[in-house]
Amino acid sequence: MSLVVIGVGLGAPAVARADDIRDREWHLRYLGVAEAQRNARGEGVTVAVLDTGVDYRHPDLKGAVLEGRTFSGGREDARDDVGGHGTAMASLIAGRGHGARHRDGVMGVAPGARVLPVRTYGGGLVRSKALQQAIRWAADHDADVINVSQGYVDDSATRDAVDYAQAKGAVVIAAVGNTTQGDQKVAAPAMYPGVVAVSATNEHGNFAEESISGPEVVLSAPGTDIMAAGSGKRGMYATGTGTSNSTAIVSGVAALIKSRYPDMDAANIINRLIATADDKGPNGRDPQYGFGIVNPVKALTADEPFVKSNPLVKPSPSDAASAATAADDGSSSDFPLLGLAGLAALLFVVLAGLGFVLVRRGHASQ
Repeated sequence: MSLVVIGVGLGAPAVARADDIRDREWHLRYLGVAEAQRNARGEGVTVAVLDTGVDYRHPDLKGAVLEGRTFSGGREDARDDVGGHGTAMASLIAGRGHGARHRDGVMGVAPGARVLPVRTYGGGLVRSKALQQAIRWAADHDADVINVSQGYVDDSATRDAVDYAQAKGAVVIAAVGNTTQGDQKVAAPAMYPGVVAVSATNEHGNFAEESISGPEVVLSAPGTDIMAAGSGKRGMYATGTGTSNSTAIVSGVAALIKSRYPDMDAANIINRLIATADDKGPNGRDPQYGFGIVNPVKALTADEPFVKSNPLVKPSPSDAASAATAADDGSSSDFPLLGLAGLAALLFVVLAGLGFVLVRRGHASQ
């Protein structure tokens, strides 16, 4: 994601006032986030941000950042940000603003959520290995949502880590990648089954030219000229463009859903995200928008049926066979819809009919 730094505080030249920041968060108005937050604000939900770390000292994240873990090989606390990117993503998810009634600074989609910072790059460790360890650690530390606003190289160990997190009940949300960074196809882990792969749209609701497209895209969300917090090393605020932003916004919506429906599992959170998205492009799922642009208000208020499994994962042949066997269990092929009560009723009718025939024959022989 490319950043344009806006220095406010820390001795940097003030090119924008702190109370102008909220006005520049166009995605909040576009998505109706204020209305959505009347239903939920993310309380009780933990979102792991796998990134450069998260600056817990930023005023807009005060009280939101938990103790995390570094897997990038460095010794720095994960609550220190080595680049600014992780802090920006955290603010889009759970920024709380500051000042009187928190009207200044960045407001995230789910300001009541807690951020679990997990550093996955910076330092000496190979990034893909750090990601694998980070995904497993986040899942083991009760992350409801795992946000990966970065693209990585596909390998079996990363796939296994994602499978592990999904089995533990986490919703994994990842960026598809950016053309401006040389990406040519949907990156890992966004490309994996069951992962909510997010592309970017602009302020007009159109597919952003900076975003990668592909058959793995699940959802789209605002991603261009997005105002976010930055760490002290990059400036207090910055605008950025890319699918990193879009991914963080969708993670915030997932946190809202979990907050409103605390007993809802990952499969139904994902189903609610895709079933309530605003369809764009060709009807149904397409390589640019996926199922459509995320809609926080509908995601929290729509009446959606319960699903038994992640709708993004096709059942294996063995699962399909097991389901078919369970459906046929206890009934013969001749009577597929009859249970014991139905068979008993059918037997009664047959016997009654037989008795009627015998009576008629008795009358005929007299």
